[in-house]
Formats: sequence, C-alpha cells, structure tokens
Amino acid sequence: MVLADGIAIGVALFAVISGLLLGFGKQLYFISGGIVGFIISSVVAYFLYGAVLNIPFVSELLSKIISKLAEQNNAVCDFLIKMRIELVVYCVALFMIIQVIRIIVFMIIKDTFEIDNVVIRVINKVFGVILSLCLTFALMLIVFQIIYWVKGTDAGLYGYLQGSLFKLDYVYLNNPLLKFVDQIRLPQYILDLINKK
Repeated sequence: MVLADGIAIGVALFAVISGLLLGFGKQLYFISGGIVGFIISSVVAYFLYGAVLNIPFVSELLSKIISKLAEQNNAVCDFLIKMRIELVVYCVALFMIIQVIRIIVFMIIKDTFEIDNVVIRVINKVFGVILSLCLTFALMLIVFQIIYWVKGTDAGLYGYLQGSLFKLDYVYLNNPLLKFVDQIRLPQYILDLINKK
C-alpha cells in the first residue's frame, strides 16, 4: 500500500459522507446547473444534431429560410447564406430546447428523490453515495488524463502511483478517457469548415 492508496481511501470516504449528507436529488440538481449542465446539453445536442436534422419538417423549414434569404438578393443575405445561418439557427434552437428539457427532467428527478418517505430517503442516500463515488472517480480520471497528456509517464505523480494496491498506476496508463476522446468525431460540416481553411 502506497501513499496514493491512503489518499484514495480518504477521498472515497469523503465522497461517501458527502453522498450520504446531500443525497442523490441535491447532488444531481447541483451538478446539472452551471457549466456541467451546459456541457450535458452540448453533448446531447451534438449527438442529436444529425437525427433531428433528418426530420422532414426540420429540413424543409431550413430550406425555406435559405430560399427566403436568397429572394432578398442583397449582400447581407448572401453573407448569411454563405455563413450557413440556417444551421446556426438550428443548432441554437436545438441547444435551447435541450436545455429546457434537461432542466425540467432534473427538477422532476430532484423532487422525486426529496419526497419525505422512509423508503425514498434510503434510496436517495444510497444513490447519493453511488453518484458521489462516480463523480469522484470521473474527476480522478480527468485529472489523470490531463497530467498524462502534459507529462506522460515522466510525471512525478506516476512514481507515487506505482505499486498501488488499487492499481492506480494501471488506471493512469490505461485511462478509459483517452480511448473515449479518440473515438469522438466532429460532424461533417465542421470538418468541411476546417478543411476549407
């Protein structure tokens, strides 16, 4: 057992205690607001972009926007068409709709887990501990990934992790976030914009 294992146990105990005190509902509501909520909505919008764009109503509406702009026949409208204003409007609208849905869903979940009932309170605390441990582990993976990107195995942190009882050195070298980041593909329209430059 190395020093990193002791720190990991301490952080895990802190996560369990905070999960018990806050519960699932309050933690979910807290992490869904601010920048985390923005990131959640952005990721969902990214994955839904193509599916929603292929809905006939949406594609027809975007075509009408372009045709109306083309009818104006002036420099501003030509610039907006070249800028693909219809896709900008579509992305902003999709993001805003997802934001509203996310807020409503998370408020319903929070209120459900805050019901004053013994069974619900126990479930709230258990899920709170699980969520707190998952968030702590995700934060650890992010920190490991950033350090690995910057320093690789030369980082002093890797030396502290070697021989870890919890295999933290293995997690550092085989971080699943690296594989996830490598799998992310940009939408074709963004790749087209990058290739034009």
